[in-house]
Amino acid sequence: MPARTLLLCLVCLPAAGRQLELLDEPNAAMPPPEVVSLDERVGLMEAFADRERYEAQSVTIYWDNDGTYPNLFSNTDRYYTSGQGIEVGFAFDGAGIADRLAPGWEEPRFGVGLSLEQHIYTSEYITQVNPPLNDHPYGGWLSLNLAFQRADATRHDHFELGLGLTGQWSGAEAVQKFIHSVVPDQEDPEGWGTQQASELAVNFTYRRTWRTEKGRVFGAEFDMLPTVGFDLGNVFIRARGGAMVRVGMVLPDDFGPASLLGFKDHTAGAFADPCRDWSLYGYLSVNADAVARNMFLDGNTFADSRSTDREDLVGRLTVGVVARWKSAYLGWAQTWETKTFEAQPNGQTYGSVVLGCQWRF
Repeated sequence: MPARTLLLCLVCLPAAGRQLELLDEPNAAMPPPEVVSLDERVGLMEAFADRERYEAQSVTIYWDNDGTYPNLFSNTDRYYTSGQGIEVGFAFDGAGIADRLAPGWEEPRFGVGLSLEQHIYTSEYITQVNPPLNDHPYGGWLSLNLAFQRADATRHDHFELGLGLTGQWSGAEAVQKFIHSVVPDQEDPEGWGTQQASELAVNFTYRRTWRTEKGRVFGAEFDMLPTVGFDLGNVFIRARGGAMVRVGMVLPDDFGPASLLGFKDHTAGAFADPCRDWSLYGYLSVNADAVARNMFLDGNTFADSRSTDREDLVGRLTVGVVARWKSAYLGWAQTWETKTFEAQPNGQTYGSVVLGCQWRF
């Protein structure tokens, strides 16, 4: 039996049962039937539909790499050379506490996420035991991140607290050396003896994203998502602004594709359109960071370590594709980034893959 039909039965059966009880009582006066109006039934069904749409959970796997896969435009092994992560998320409607979590918001929905991530940074000259002092230092970051999100029809807030370890404690050296030992034709990274010191890392991230109404062009849907935000901690201190344009079929009811260096929207329901089993769209985003601190360029907070002069303004262009079939989704993206430090000869590009599954319960 469909869930909405079952709900309607549950609404109507108590009243019918009361009438049957009275038939067994002699001389009992039959009261007027307990009527549930059509509007009340529709309202309950819509509430159930919203609950069904927004109470969802998800598992997402992330991989960034500047090598041949999934980087389709170059094959390098330097700077931000690899990132990987896994995240679980949960969406809820905030019944009873919505006014406190999102005061003044209209019909807000909420989400939480927990992720484990690792980011790896190296010099351009990975075969050198002692790379140039002005090159990108070797470093790594292993973090456990807790995110809280709130959204309505046009805006989305993402709050995230990351707690982790840098340097040798991050495991970046061990991971890169292992990967290079099992993948054919990889050079041995020799400069890890110069990596930054191990340090406890704390970082807070905030992002505000807006979403325009969907339009149509040549039979496809499109929308735009401007965003602003900041990072604050001993890893990054920076402000960010940018915008994304999405074009495709059955655009999802969310605030952008999941990404390791961005976020996944946990407030969204499992499907953009419950009557469609699939969706497909492409996107283009442009972002700029005003950077006051980048530990992986500026060096450790509490110890002496290698460092290099960073660029204060960093731009980023990303193009990507996201496909969904039923509850599974797959995304690919290519990012081009301007120079992040002064001695860097040119910008960097890397590829990203996101694989996940989201379902209602």
